[in-house]
Amino acid sequence: MRSWLLSRAPAVATFAVLGIGFSLTGRFAPGDDVAALAQHLGRAAAPLGGAVVRGEDVRWEPSGGPVQDALMGRFVLFLGAPKEGEPRDVYRARVRTSPEGHVLTVVSAHNLTQTALGDDHALVVNGARAAFATRALGAEQSVTVLALDGEGAQNVTEKRLDRLMASLTNRQQTGSAEGIARWDGSFEEAPDAVGLTLETNALVVNLKRGTATQTLQVPLQAGTAEGAVASIAGLPVEPKKHLPKLLAHWAVDTVRAVPWIGPAPIAWLEEKVFALKDAFKRRAYQATGEEAVVKQEVVALLDGAAAAKDDGSWPPKDLPSLWKTQEAGEGKWVEPKQSAWLAKFPVPAGISEAAPSTFYTTFVRPDEERSYAKVLLVAMDTRQIDLNMEAGSEDPKPLTGPPGKGRLPREPEVYTRVVAAFNGGFKTEHGNYGMMVDKRVLLPPQPGAATVVLLNSGRFGLGSWGDTTKVSGLIDIPDGDIRSFRQNLDPLVDQGVVNPSGRALWGFTLPGTGMQTERSGICVTEGGHFLYAWGDDVSAITLGKAMKLAGCTYGMHLDMNPHHTGLLFTNIQDISKKAYKAELLSNQMEIGTDRYIQYAPKDFFYVMLRRPEPPVLTTGGSAWAPATGVQPAPTWFPALWETQTKSGLKLLAWEAGRGTFRLRAGTAEPGKQAPEIAELTAEDAAKVLLAAPLGSAEGSRVTPLVVDGKRLFSGVVPAGHALLVVAADGTVSLDAKAALDGLPAGASAIDVPLLIDDGKALAPAETATAALGLCAGRMVLAHGDRARPASEFAEALVAAGCEKAALLRRGRDAGAPIERGAVKAKHPESTLFVIAAPMKPRAFTFRPEKPVEYKKKK
Repeated sequence: MRSWLLSRAPAVATFAVLGIGFSLTGRFAPGDDVAALAQHLGRAAAPLGGAVVRGEDVRWEPSGGPVQDALMGRFVLFLGAPKEGEPRDVYRARVRTSPEGHVLTVVSAHNLTQTALGDDHALVVNGARAAFATRALGAEQSVTVLALDGEGAQNVTEKRLDRLMASLTNRQQTGSAEGIARWDGSFEEAPDAVGLTLETNALVVNLKRGTATQTLQVPLQAGTAEGAVASIAGLPVEPKKHLPKLLAHWAVDTVRAVPWIGPAPIAWLEEKVFALKDAFKRRAYQATGEEAVVKQEVVALLDGAAAAKDDGSWPPKDLPSLWKTQEAGEGKWVEPKQSAWLAKFPVPAGISEAAPSTFYTTFVRPDEERSYAKVLLVAMDTRQIDLNMEAGSEDPKPLTGPPGKGRLPREPEVYTRVVAAFNGGFKTEHGNYGMMVDKRVLLPPQPGAATVVLLNSGRFGLGSWGDTTKVSGLIDIPDGDIRSFRQNLDPLVDQGVVNPSGRALWGFTLPGTGMQTERSGICVTEGGHFLYAWGDDVSAITLGKAMKLAGCTYGMHLDMNPHHTGLLFTNIQDISKKAYKAELLSNQMEIGTDRYIQYAPKDFFYVMLRRPEPPVLTTGGSAWAPATGVQPAPTWFPALWETQTKSGLKLLAWEAGRGTFRLRAGTAEPGKQAPEIAELTAEDAAKVLLAAPLGSAEGSRVTPLVVDGKRLFSGVVPAGHALLVVAADGTVSLDAKAALDGLPAGASAIDVPLLIDDGKALAPAETATAALGLCAGRMVLAHGDRARPASEFAEALVAAGCEKAALLRRGRDAGAPIERGAVKAKHPESTLFVIAAPMKPRAFTFRPEKPVEYKKKK
């Protein structure tokens, strides 16, 4: 026995020391009941925001055995909130227990979700599996499954050092070196309530929508390495990947996460290092003699006025240099070398003109004190592209539910159109700047912050967020058409002014005078084109000056520092087979070439080639084809497309803005009509695309009609009808509540039967020969050679994706067939004309109704 004890003395001593250490560092939690345990779990989690814990929200993980539970502790999951009634997070703590099961101490606590605006609930645990649901902004957001016994295949690190860093990060974040595997499923149509039951091999999800309930079984495979969850409640699931990091970035993130250290010392050190680097470099260049700067007027890249007259002034005009000695290629826009293998805009068959290059690149030197400081610029033809964004797998850290996917979408119809991707903004901890992706809010918007918005119509704009912080139900967004947005800092350029808020800190925690490092940003020109800007040794002000030099009216700072910034050109055939080519804009950029294709820890933007044809009809029918006859410029992107439904109804579609409207009074309307309101001007007549006669009113059936601001007939809009309003700029709208007294100056209006409202068919009793549908960024005209029931038009326009539509008829007359090609100058019926307009770039600058005044910032 003595020999046996002596041989095991080191092990016994080790366990004794560990036990004493844990006892001294842990929080004493006397008592055996769950209520007492919940109280002390709350004390342990209080520094992390989980001070209030209820006994019914505590769930034990499997025991490791009496010895391990007594010496090392047993894990427990629980829900905690800062205050009673506030949103809860999921926490994990290690609790030491006696062999009899009595609670001894709470050793440590970790916040696993950190969703300040999301209430985690329905927490269930069964063995090494756990699940919970998250509710935020008045709606159920997601369901999450956890594998508590380790990340398994979700840890994609391979090198020994990377594996070591991952283990230390896991211990810091979850309490165990193995970490926790996680699968998130986000709802597209949120249920009213979610309930969860976790069985041995399945998760039971109970959904409630109104009075209807639904129960779904989600199979769960055993083992984390093989335990990928294909879907949760029918939702596509994203596994959370643990990605490798550079040692320096890992060290900074790890130290920042220590509560008693935080980000301030790291920012101070960064400032000193980069300031020293900048001072050394400036002295080196001064020794060789800097070039004298030439003061010149800044020339715009694109002329807004010219954009309204031609096809968008593309390619861009060359930029001037600020220096006497101009470097080769400086300010000269050229196609990127990657153009040789990049996918080209899909010009439809039968059209001979090829599209121009989607991208042009150049560089400028906008810093008068640093001739070596270059900013690379990438101009994008916004007529050819769609812009999208995705949240990273780590940042932004959502306050409402699971993190982003961190990679390009896996649908081939999406990724095969991706031709470029570039970095997003700052981490959440550096400002909590807002982000919403496809209507899902990750972080609420901040008033006054520089913002890029993506609209349902496909247009995208930059501007400062308005003075609104309302968060109730759905986020309060100034424009309901916004599909996604991302914010970062104050504007770098606004109305041509660099740094209008006077900000001195662009990415710092402590005061400073600026930092020369890698920086990136985006901006939009007055003509509506979009630019990405990047420099490897520049300050934020230098970046803003480059944007202004390029003719940008509004600019936004994105991310900064090495390994965080960069733009990739891509050509992707099959992601699953890794059949793709990706190349950086510059070899000075220090990100991986598969960063956005596979997994990215931070948010990013991606650029897709547009599909020129309208979306496929949901009820079938013929494929869309370029319409015969005259087309607005440019011919490589046809404006008018036509197809036919199964019932024989013809559809003619065009992108909003490529055809503007004019309303003219018919000569058969009661009274004598002046020529200027009955006929098109010579300029419009030369560009007419089609005419849709609506009919004329008779006797007591006279209803409202206004032409170019001149009221010909007054009256009340009947129930089930709406005013078709044509603004002075040629845009059209349908409003069942509009009144003649509230029309804009110079607008035209006519009473028409409302056919579709908010996507729902109303199917009035009338017949017509044509109907006009308003879709997201598109107009669709349904027409036939004879009068047809309203239901046929409604079915066709709903299938085309129209949210609103009206029959094109006035009074008792069902209207005449539309005219295409040979169009009469005037008609007996009041007529709606469509006039050709040049295709304009789709980026824009927006200003909110309630702007936030700039205040000088330190």
